[in-house]
This record gives sequence, structure tokens and C-alpha cells, in this order.
Amino acid sequence: MKFKMTSLNPARLTGIALLAAAAVVFPFSPLLAAGLAFLYMVLCLMAAFFPQSNFFLPVISRGKTGENFVALTFDDGPSPLTRDLLDLLDRYSAKATFFVSGVNVLKYPDVVGEIIARGHTLGNHSFHHHPFLMLCSYRHLKEEIFRVQEILKEMGVCVFAFRPPVGIVNPKLPLVLDKLGMFCVTFSCRAFDAGNRRVRNLGARILKRVKPDDIILLHDGLPDAGDHHLVIAEAERVLRGLKDRKLKILPLADLIGRDVMAEIPQVVKSIDVIKIF
Repeated sequence: MKFKMTSLNPARLTGIALLAAAAVVFPFSPLLAAGLAFLYMVLCLMAAFFPQSNFFLPVISRGKTGENFVALTFDDGPSPLTRDLLDLLDRYSAKATFFVSGVNVLKYPDVVGEIIARGHTLGNHSFHHHPFLMLCSYRHLKEEIFRVQEILKEMGVCVFAFRPPVGIVNPKLPLVLDKLGMFCVTFSCRAFDAGNRRVRNLGARILKRVKPDDIILLHDGLPDAGDHHLVIAEAERVLRGLKDRKLKILPLADLIGRDVMAEIPQVVKSIDVIKIF
């Protein structure tokens, strides 16, 4: 039987335990019962904001190779910046995974094609990349993820990995991902660059934190005016620093031991078809 991430996950087990305890103590101490129920709500709220948490669903946030390997991932694109990053990755013979937002895929479908042609992989980062997506209904959440899946299928690829905007998860996400046959990938090393809004010294912040088996989070969304070349310089600083530290960059699929994307054979990759969404 296929394992469902919606089965008895830590959130459900904790909820059953705390709410059962609340029911038992209620006749003797209603205040204590209310405190136990409130504790469960606090745990759920806090868990949503920890990208490495497995409270609601299994989350892949790092590799398990036990060796000096890391993976590079880029969020929020594609954009005109992506091409320069692809050139940089080529110079270092590094492969990355780009978690793309649907609106930007429609703006730059040719860049998506170039990502694939150069041997990189794609992940789903929702259609609109709303930072508060996880506050929306199940139906809206599913539509945000499903729409990107359909657009990418029209371009000839099926992606399996979803990264939620800003790393926030919620109890509805495992239901959606189960339905779509996907899994959740977050990260274990980031520069807190606010989506390329805080680019200066980005490389130093990454290199200060990076460890073997990390999934590194960078961004290829358009930065603030004037910072385009600085993003490339800081990204190169990361690549050079990883090399100096003998940390080899692996494709994300190799680091986590799981495919993140598959190409669909015999698909007509038509920009005109893509634009119907």
C-alpha cells in the first residue's frame, strides 16, 4: 500500500494525545484542559514557520549522504537574472534545482527551456508565490500548485518536488501533495536575503553556515535595481567558497536520493499552448 503523508503524522499524534488528555482532566480542571488545547494550537502555529519541521508532513530539508556534498537550489524565478546564473553554474560544472513560480514561467518560458537544456532540474514553487499562501483554503492551495504542474507538463516535464513560499507549511499541504503525487523539499542553509533584497555579503552568510549534506537556498528572482551584477558576484563567491572547502555540489536528486523531475517524452513544447493558462 502506498504510504500517505496524511497518515498518523506527528501533528495528528500530538493532537490526539493532548486533546485526549484535555478530555480526561476537564471534569477536574477545565482550566488545565483549556491549557492543553491551547498548547496544541501553539505547537501547530510554531511548526508552520520552521522549514525543517516534520510536524505536519515529511519534509526533506537536507541530504543523508554523510559525505562532503551539498545541493544548490534557486527560488522565485525564472527571470532575466537566471541566464547569468546558468552561465556561472556552467563555469563551475555545477547543477542546481530551480523552484519556479508559475507567473514567471509564463513570462520567461524560453528561460525554463534553457534551464532544462543545460541539465538542471525544476521544482514547483506555487503559481503566484504569495507569502501567506498557507493561510488560504485547501482548494486555493491545490490550484496554486496544480496550475504550475500543468504548465510545466505542457513544456515537457513533470516535477515531483514542491517548495512552499518562504518555507511555511500547514496541515492542508500534505493532503494536496498526496493528491498530486508530490513531496515537500525545503532547505537547511540560507542567507536570509529576502528574495535578493539583501544581497550584500550573501556569500559570506552562506559560507558561514554551510555544512555537508545541506540544501542551500538562493534566489534567481529579479533583485532591487542595480543589484543584478552583485547577485552574480555573491553567487560566485558561494561556488568558489564551496570548492575551497571541498564541498562538492551534487544535483538535488542525488543528494536526497529521490527524483525531483522527469522529462515527458513526445510532448509538443509550444509557447502558444502554455499561454492558455
